[in-house]
Amino acid sequence: MSFKVKKIAIVIPVYNEEEIIHTVVEDIKDKLSNIDYKIIILNDGSTDNTEKKLKIYENDKNILIINKHNEGHGKTLIRGYEQTLKMDFDYIVQIDSDDQIPIEELYKLIEFSGSFDLVCGFRYKRNDPLIRILITNILKYIIFIRHGVFIEDSNIPLRIMSKLFLLDNIDKVKNSFIPNVLLSILASKKNNFKQVKTIHKSRNTGIVSIRKLNLLILCIRSLLEVIKFKTN
Repeated sequence: MSFKVKKIAIVIPVYNEEEIIHTVVEDIKDKLSNIDYKIIILNDGSTDNTEKKLKIYENDKNILIINKHNEGHGKTLIRGYEQTLKMDFDYIVQIDSDDQIPIEELYKLIEFSGSFDLVCGFRYKRNDPLIRILITNILKYIIFIRHGVFIEDSNIPLRIMSKLFLLDNIDKVKNSFIPNVLLSILASKKNNFKQVKTIHKSRNTGIVSIRKLNLLILCIRSLLEVIKFKTN
């Protein structure tokens, strides 16, 4: 199999994933051994033993660990993306640390990376609570109504984008708490966006950080931000 990417940075936001973080990192190291990569792990103020668990990788030249105070998923992503722009990489990958999407699914996206600014998966058989699936579907139609583009899974935590695309658009999304959604919209508006069917597993470890009332509040904030967002 030939790959269009040369060097990739893999951004992983982490919050309270002490049970699974080693599995996720080791799986990346194993499955992507034929790619020139660097993993950037951003520990977003975890209150469990995640920081302690990550110490094993402190001397790994292919892994950068950033421990910081809690800012939330969106701001943590921006911190990671800004870090990659300071480094010598051709493409930026973002995945989450909960192991719900097998890392080998990334190869499906890599195959299209030379032809699109942004390639994402979409969870066609999503193993999440019904409320999360419902929110994603509501967001999908709000994006279509407001911006005229149809995106199956705008916030999926499995994506690869060119460094040039991120460099051109980071300022448009850096103050957002849903930067991945907005980046999906921007790429789709340029007709330079592709989504690929992606396996999605049930969550077996950790605790979902956004639940119940906070999930509802986040949903409302996300919808308002999408409505207010200007792509030009």
